[in-house]
Amino acid sequence: MAVITNQANSKLKIVVNAGVDDNNKTITKSKTLSNVKPAIQNENLYNLGVAFSDLQVYELSNIKRYDEYELVKEI
Repeated sequence: MAVITNQANSKLKIVVNAGVDDNNKTITKSKTLSNVKPAIQNENLYNLGVAFSDLQVYELSNIKRYDEYELVKEI
């Protein structure tokens, strides 16, 4: 039995540093944008993440891309 993968939409996650807590541990906050077209190039997605982070009060920590795949049994 073979399994076929069909790429679904991607997600963009922007993580920012929101300071430190009482125990001096870094506080991070994130925002995830769903339904990103999988064909978008990484450089364009990174630039989009940077643009969104510029709208945030906190400093950008990192940008992550999540790709989703649907697994289908081959007939």
